[in-house]
Amino acid sequence: MNNYSNLTIHLEEPNGEKYADAPDDSLGELSHFELGLKLFCFECDHLVSIEIGEEKLNVFLDPDICMLLEDELPKKLSELSQGKPINMEFVESVCLTLELQPLTNDKISCNFKEFGYLSPNQFTLKSRNKHFELNKTQLIAELKKFVEQLMEMALNGGYITPVEKQEFLMPLREIAPASAIC
Repeated sequence: MNNYSNLTIHLEEPNGEKYADAPDDSLGELSHFELGLKLFCFECDHLVSIEIGEEKLNVFLDPDICMLLEDELPKKLSELSQGKPINMEFVESVCLTLELQPLTNDKISCNFKEFGYLSPNQFTLKSRNKHFELNKTQLIAELKKFVEQLMEMALNGGYITPVEKQEFLMPLREIAPASAIC
């Protein structure tokens, strides 16, 4: 029997506090999808909990998850399913990088690298690294489900169009079904 840690990610309660102004595109540089995604994450901001083994952290839909989505998370998940390493960075709320490196057809090495300052008044850097072995099928399925849930919410809220959702999620269709990943 394999002794893997699981990764879970899900939306928690809405975040009622706004720390920044609403995104805008006064220069007209963003596509409809890019602006819609930013507005969705800002206006529908939630706390997002992520658990890896015994580690639990909280990030926010805006800006943490929004930045992952802007960094083409579906494409990264497709690459991970094909055996390529990826990084997931949460640099706004928790100063954390998850380095995901496929080891075998069913195992992914996860380096959990936390960094930052000890406190706002102490300029002493902190650094903490942990290592986990994750089940590839479980990890990819969990992240895929989460991204699809967010895109469905954005579509239902009128932030993106059905075509934009379909195009954004296209790399996820390249991922083999869970039964074939093993």
